[in-house]
Amino acid sequence: MRKGVLLGINYDDPVVKYRGLKVSRLITLIHGKKPEGINEVLSADLFYSFYLPAPLVRDDVEPGLETFLAIVKGLFSSRRFSEIRGKTILDPFISSIAASVFAAELAKAREEASRGFTTGERSDESEAEIKKSVEKAVEATARIVDNVKALKKIAEGDQPGSSSLYELEEYSMDLLRLAKNLDVAKILELIKGLKPWMLTAVQEKYRFKRGEYDGYELGGDVERLVSSNLALPEELFDLRYVGKRLLLFRKVLAKGRGPVYVLLDKSGSMEGVKMTWAKAVAIAMFMKASREFRDFYLRFFDSITYPLVKIEGKLRAKKAMKMIDYIASVKGSGGTDITRAIITATADLKSDQARDVSDIILITDGIDRIAEQQIQYGLKKAKARLITIMVGGENKSLRKVSFKYFRVEKFTTKDMLSVIDSFPG
Repeated sequence: MRKGVLLGINYDDPVVKYRGLKVSRLITLIHGKKPEGINEVLSADLFYSFYLPAPLVRDDVEPGLETFLAIVKGLFSSRRFSEIRGKTILDPFISSIAASVFAAELAKAREEASRGFTTGERSDESEAEIKKSVEKAVEATARIVDNVKALKKIAEGDQPGSSSLYELEEYSMDLLRLAKNLDVAKILELIKGLKPWMLTAVQEKYRFKRGEYDGYELGGDVERLVSSNLALPEELFDLRYVGKRLLLFRKVLAKGRGPVYVLLDKSGSMEGVKMTWAKAVAIAMFMKASREFRDFYLRFFDSITYPLVKIEGKLRAKKAMKMIDYIASVKGSGGTDITRAIITATADLKSDQARDVSDIILITDGIDRIAEQQIQYGLKKAKARLITIMVGGENKSLRKVSFKYFRVEKFTTKDMLSVIDSFPG
């Protein structure tokens, strides 16, 4: 029977073997090579260290595992380890990534100290040195796992079971690459305060006799008659029918909602904190659109418009990851032509024949003179509402043609939350 350093783990169980194998392969992908001494058994130990609610270390370990035992004990004693486990417990996907990142970071830390990662006990490596390397690895793991968790939520929405260990190697490498990107990290820092209830607007409804049940009302429509009316005496029933006082089911249908279309100004004046904040708002709008099963469109613009990014209402994680990567990579430059950007957006919506009211969210700092009549005509033809978010500055012409108009000066998470909260459904 194979043994590791954790108590209660059956290392010959097919599921344990499978998880150990997947984590071991992911460690090799992250580190660039397989660290010495890391096999499927020890990979499984790392996985279950993050996955189990209360992992315990064995009292007796096989000869040759003393160094790895010291590593696991150092991991359990780390303060940041407890913080990481709040995101990994009973989540096999995030636990696999956390275990893999930790092992790769630990190997890197020990290699920097000119010591290999071995299962054998070394006379020249003290327990204090091992613990120092473990702490360094845990610190790096905490940052990366936090970003991976946030990116996974954005890409997949709130639905459980969106990813599995079967796609771990391919999907996780994309997640990890973005999680380590400094521009992405800045954006994620701004949207961490978003909660699920902030991303769902109350949907407008209208009366429809064949719609969904929405309570009771009085009236004379016998098609919506509550069966208890049939117990009334015939004369009383007729009297209430004539007076439209019968108890009826109230039925409604939700008004349809078209795409959410974000126009993001990338002109030179937007570069810096304004651009980071605007990108965070764009991703937050994507999260809101995906939660409401609405199509999402995105275009950057300056004096010209850039390629359209479109993600259908039924969320596709890979497309979302590519979009986040694209958003993070764009830098500010160029002039500003707001009219061209809005007209392009309305043309996109008309060509896709959106039947329901769409929302165009314009994020800009441009004090540009716009063609008001042309924009109003385009919005009407596209059945779209313009929501303008002025990132500093003021534009009276935009205020006139906008369904909603916001001015933001501080570019904080609080400002972003106020904009999202006021966004119409």
